[in-house]
Amino acid sequence: MILCSCLELRAVRTEPTHELVNLSRKIPEVVLASRAPGTVTKYLSAFQRWQEWAGRQGIPSVPADPWHICLYVVKLLQEARTASPITSAICALAWSHKVRGRPDPTDNAQVRNLVQAAKRLLAAPKDRKKPMTKQMLNQIATRLLRNESLQNLQTATLMTVGFAGLLRWNDLSNLYVDEIEIKEDYMALFLEVRKNDQLRQGNWVLLSRWQGAVCPVALTERLLSRGGYAGHQKLFGRIRRSNASQVVRDQMSYSRARELIQDALRQADVNPSAFGLHSLRSGGASVAAAAGVPDRLIQRQGGWRSETSMRMYFKESLSAMLSVSRALAIH
Repeated sequence: MILCSCLELRAVRTEPTHELVNLSRKIPEVVLASRAPGTVTKYLSAFQRWQEWAGRQGIPSVPADPWHICLYVVKLLQEARTASPITSAICALAWSHKVRGRPDPTDNAQVRNLVQAAKRLLAAPKDRKKPMTKQMLNQIATRLLRNESLQNLQTATLMTVGFAGLLRWNDLSNLYVDEIEIKEDYMALFLEVRKNDQLRQGNWVLLSRWQGAVCPVALTERLLSRGGYAGHQKLFGRIRRSNASQVVRDQMSYSRARELIQDALRQADVNPSAFGLHSLRSGGASVAAAAGVPDRLIQRQGGWRSETSMRMYFKESLSAMLSVSRALAIH
């Protein structure tokens, strides 16, 4: 096993009881629940790579020697194009030792300095996509709805819901039709899993009904009416033809969703290279901030863990940027 039991039963005067043995076998299962399933999978994969490399070198994987970790970081540095594999390896090593009740070998000055240097060497300018404005969203959705095929309707709905809900793609791709409640003046979306929902209690996102055709609630109603959904099915999926009709059936991938957004941008004569799926989230957050919506409400709607990470999504308008020096004008 990659993850061994964190409890070592040692006989003092008598052999361990049957109950202690059974309880010890439960510990790995409980420990794994301390992190999100995706994080655990990532850590286990990274630790297995370390374990295999250590085995080839004839050195112990646990407990790991900080000097051996430094050598492994240099090895990853020579192979990686980004710092992600190094970060994953360090986090996995720290976690795998902690769950075993052992000291963290990455908590070492030499290891920390080497990891920091590797990150600097592999650093690349971030290609941040531009936030989408209300005017742009209205232009794109209106163009799509001129020819209201099921695909165009779904794309327009995805964009408006992502914009109004400040949703990540992971949120959008996990919306289920039977977990949507539509009221007279708003819509409630239930997210079973969200990045900031560490206790997995679920999260409700509320979207107000807008005036006009480009409304996330009205578009969702139309999509639900025409999509041929059945039971616990995802709202956004690939469109399949069946007996000359169109229905939403298969799961939609991130790359497919991005293609649909880019096609919609081209149809509206907008450069698709400057925008992406995240433009919906950052655009909605920027518009809300400019409108004076309190940060705590924006943070809750978008599911950010901290104000610092949330503010990275804000894009100030030219007028707002000029307001500082304008207030200092000498008359």
